[in-house]
Amino acid sequence: MGTYSDIFTNATQARKDSRNNSVIHSEIRSIESAVIANIDSGVLYANVISSTTMTNSNVYYNVWNGVTTDPTKLDQLNYVKKYFVNLGYGVDILTNTSSNNTITWNLSW
Repeated sequence: MGTYSDIFTNATQARKDSRNNSVIHSEIRSIESAVIANIDSGVLYANVISSTTMTNSNVYYNVWNGVTTDPTKLDQLNYVKKYFVNLGYGVDILTNTSSNNTITWNLSW
């Protein structure tokens, strides 16, 4: 006879499944491309201010700044940030000063 976890998903798996991995994957790849381009140029930082799902959406800005509550979006932001922090990068999520309602990824190395 199986365990309960064989019948129903556990909380860890439920969180993982709700992340929307395609958004996270796309965001990470866009940031990685900016980092690689700046490394090739001899720059010690990368600012990603647009052209990604998270930087083009004021939904992520509102969640990050506590204006609205969306645990899934916050989890996505934290996952992307943690990915780069685990690689040793300094990571800040800041307000895009051009729009004042979207985020900017700032990475340093």
